[in-house]
Amino acid sequence: MRRDGNPANQINSAFMLRTILFWSSLASVAFAIFLPPLSHAKEKKQLPSVRWTSGAPGCTFERRDDGKYLWTMTGSDLTVTLLVDSQELAQSRHRFYGLFGAFISVTYTGKDKFEFPAGSSLEFVRHHEFREPYEDPKQLSIRLQNDVDTKIFDTERQIKKNPKLADEKTARLREYQKQAAEFIEFVSTKTLDPDTVMLTPGNPEAHGWVLFATSNKWIGPWKEREDFILNIGMKDKIWQFPFSLPPTAGDLILRKPPD
Repeated sequence: MRRDGNPANQINSAFMLRTILFWSSLASVAFAIFLPPLSHAKEKKQLPSVRWTSGAPGCTFERRDDGKYLWTMTGSDLTVTLLVDSQELAQSRHRFYGLFGAFISVTYTGKDKFEFPAGSSLEFVRHHEFREPYEDPKQLSIRLQNDVDTKIFDTERQIKKNPKLADEKTARLREYQKQAAEFIEFVSTKTLDPDTVMLTPGNPEAHGWVLFATSNKWIGPWKEREDFILNIGMKDKIWQFPFSLPPTAGDLILRKPPD
């Protein structure tokens, strides 16, 4: 294209180009203002919830003679059970990372298929209603194994500094490794699968332990009586289990001695 040598024409062309760019930018800003935010457009719809309620149809509570509390909620084709040890508050203090444990069982009685995502969270009602998702078993095992490796390295370093402590430090390390190995085995084989499970008449049940972190500044030390809400996510709704430890003030289970 031949360039026009007239200065006036060049000035007019530059002015027209700036004008076009200005109105284009203004139109883009206006469009962005009136366009609904993408985050709202992609926001997931809040799922309805079904809550365990004492005395309601399909809701039962049981104190077992093995020291366990049992909450059960039954729907049209699904039964969900929550089992918690009556001494869980005390036991969690001595568990790795202070993890709180509960056992969940889901039984499908329908004739088709049912997806059980196994996603759950625990709300600590008396601790600012803080909600904690349950620990992923694989990540938890990796974390603990890394801590074991760190413990081995630190122990070897301490022994090099003071060989007289070798026997004491080695004994402690072996006990720590033993307990960690047992816990990793438990986490790997006894916890609930975090992946989606397809329940069918031929495979009607999914069950396992779920573990929740308690080492958070919003949670702090346990109170004498604690209130929780366990949320179990399903495809179409959330099943909620509000429970307390102990369930009633002064509640005490007399454990049946093992045979």
